[in-house]
Amino acid sequence: MNISIFKEKSLKWQLLRRMFLLLICFLIILEIFQYFFLRHYICKDKEMLLESRINNVAHLMTTIDSEASLKKNSGYLIKKSLYFDTTSSVIDKNGNVLLFHIKDKHPTSPPIISASEYKAIMKREGNLEGYTITKNKCGEPQITIWRKIGNLNSPLGLIQLTTPYHSAAQFLYKQIYIYIVACVLILILSILIGGTLIKHTLKPLYRIAHTLNNLTVGDLNKRLSENNNQVEIDHLATAFNNMFSRIEISFNREKELKKKMQQFISDASHELRTPLTSIRGFVEVLLIGSYKDEKKLKLALNTILIESERLTELVNNLLTLTRLDRSTHTEMTKQNMSDIIEEIYPQLKILAKNRQVNLNLYDNNAYFLGNKNQIKQVIFNIVQNSINYTDKETGIITLSLSIEDTLFILKISDNGIGIASKDLPHIFDRFFRSETHRSRESGGYGLGLSIAKSIIQSHGGEISTKSIINQGTSFYIKLKRI
Repeated sequence: MNISIFKEKSLKWQLLRRMFLLLICFLIILEIFQYFFLRHYICKDKEMLLESRINNVAHLMTTIDSEASLKKNSGYLIKKSLYFDTTSSVIDKNGNVLLFHIKDKHPTSPPIISASEYKAIMKREGNLEGYTITKNKCGEPQITIWRKIGNLNSPLGLIQLTTPYHSAAQFLYKQIYIYIVACVLILILSILIGGTLIKHTLKPLYRIAHTLNNLTVGDLNKRLSENNNQVEIDHLATAFNNMFSRIEISFNREKELKKKMQQFISDASHELRTPLTSIRGFVEVLLIGSYKDEKKLKLALNTILIESERLTELVNNLLTLTRLDRSTHTEMTKQNMSDIIEEIYPQLKILAKNRQVNLNLYDNNAYFLGNKNQIKQVIFNIVQNSINYTDKETGIITLSLSIEDTLFILKISDNGIGIASKDLPHIFDRFFRSETHRSRESGGYGLGLSIAKSIIQSHGGEISTKSIINQGTSFYIKLKRI
């Protein structure tokens, strides 16, 4: 047997030890039950033997009607009731032993009982059924029965038969010895067989431990068997598989975030490099003497100013995204979307210039919990996106508000150039710009919509879009009403 199972922390040893202790308790209880059952059975057998001897003189006992008759027939009563290994005695109504006889070869003596005790026995009701364990003058236990002589209500005396208890005790001790030997063998076999059975039972657990020990980052898609024919082990395997799934999802998400972060850094570096390169180029031109030409100087300074403003805008957008990514709590108060739109409407008109900006705010019950400044930024970003891709003279931008059960929907639509269907899934990605229709000249850096989505998600809402090429684009913002 592997000695490792006896380590205190070994599950196999703990199960085996508890099974061993449980088996010991069961065997002890069984032995106690067996002992008292056998003891009672043997004593009843002895009682029946003594009862059969008394039955030999039962008729005579009922005919004795005086003390003289009792003295006269006491010898006959004893002679007929005696049997091997028994002692027979006749006791008068005063509790005195008139006569007793010990069967030859029997080494014992009558029990030590006082006259008052005999009188108390005679006063009992009935014919004294059952047996009593008494002791003789040597202190040896005996099985004793009494039966009344004469009338049961006013007996003239008792006949007493006694047989030694030691033969029954010897049989019981022999049975106990045999039982103890059998128990020892059972316990030894239980350790040997139980250890093997427990080891076999724990095999699925060992397989789980082996699989987990050999698991690597590349094996997160592996799963444990959930069909081990053991409910507890199956539950454990299911729990581990669920944990693996969560770890795999988290790991893949982390990889995706890392990939996006690398792409973000690459895109940000590229976007930062473009205005910086432009600024550096014009500064170098000025350094070689172009500042003496007033026209070239003005052009260079205007370009540097424009690129600086674009650079500032880019940095501000990056800082906004960073704050949104890190922030776990946004201060929110009760707001009304209609009021917010009407408040910024004049600014939207200024941004749109010659384009039309229409409002369809028929329902004024669009209350929600939100950050007013952030929601304003969302509307500005989306409207600016629409301005960038609609005609300067014929462009139309419409803001509509509608109620739908517990939500309200803000729709911002335009009649611009639209977005290709292959680009729609990516328009909220950072630095994304459509290759065919959208460029830095017509739009920004591709961060406005990404910022809008982050803000709406932080408010527990949803943002989506639909677009048809050369017909226009619609953005849908859904927020929960209060």
